[in-house]
Amino acid sequence: QAAPPFPDMPISCCGRSLSLAWLQPAYVIFFTALCYSVFFAFELLPRIESVHTFLGPEIWGYSSYERGVYLTFFLFHLLLALFLYSFNMAAFTNPGRIPLDTPSDLTKWRDGNFKVLHSTEATLKQVVSSLDVTLGNDIRQLVRNMIVVERKKKFGFHRFCSFCTLYKPDRTHHCRICGSCTLRMDHHCPWLNNCVGYANYKFFFLTVTYAFSLCTFMAIEMGPTIFKMVAAKGVPISGLHLLPAYIVYSCVLVLSPLLLFFLAFHLYITANAMSTIEYREKKNSDDPYVQRRFQVAHLKFDNGYLNNLRDAFGPVHTWLIPTFKGSNGTYCPKPRESRGRKKLLDD
Repeated sequence: QAAPPFPDMPISCCGRSLSLAWLQPAYVIFFTALCYSVFFAFELLPRIESVHTFLGPEIWGYSSYERGVYLTFFLFHLLLALFLYSFNMAAFTNPGRIPLDTPSDLTKWRDGNFKVLHSTEATLKQVVSSLDVTLGNDIRQLVRNMIVVERKKKFGFHRFCSFCTLYKPDRTHHCRICGSCTLRMDHHCPWLNNCVGYANYKFFFLTVTYAFSLCTFMAIEMGPTIFKMVAAKGVPISGLHLLPAYIVYSCVLVLSPLLLFFLAFHLYITANAMSTIEYREKKNSDDPYVQRRFQVAHLKFDNGYLNNLRDAFGPVHTWLIPTFKGSNGTYCPKPRESRGRKKLLDD
């Protein structure tokens, strides 16, 4: 039986002291627990205790105030559960490693035999090395039928990782912190103690999404309470027991726009079929040949905004659900796309 495409990641995947590697993820959990405690103690609990002081039931036996309290309670815990689950999946899901499960995998990634025609290779090298060649539909079809498109240097060869001693699939990069190559590597996230790659990018994106939702939700719900506390007490000098509420509210006010900007950036690069590495080091490189190699390779990955989002997040109806079943992190062409290639190299 074939191994799953993205097996569970070992706990020591990042090769560092566990006591140090997990400090930042532990801080995320600590801050989340602090926010939950403050929001529950200063906002939810007083509301729940006061629901019976308001006049009489309307529909379903609850007043409008009571329905608002219970709805707030439910939404807050739903967002919190989705955030924690997404964070856990992003931190502990293998981001995707170069597959070596089948003879075909070994032929490609260990031996570097990509079965490409001499004429195809020559055409690609000409396109990559010349800035004047127009990238039309014929070039797009050419690169989409190739197992590996990305090359090294101006007249580069296939990318080879000297650390893993493996040939790299397109969009794959070696992470020195994790000590292995990651499929469609976006970046190494210290807050997760894990690389963000093809198999866990959706979980990372949803972690940011639900973190932003939680911060915004808390800022809106706590706002009236905080303003009343400030009006009644002023700056909390005589009432230090109120200090945690002021601190948490200030933090969520700062975090909300920062997370929104981060979320918008990742939505932009995902819709445009880019990773953070590709956006920073290739698309915006000062070297025109680096930009050229990116433009040629990008023809293979860019399928329009909606399809690019589907590639990263799955079917539309599952976008907000922390689950991902992708299996083509190497971006090899599907068998039907490779039809028509009759002659292959023997060596």
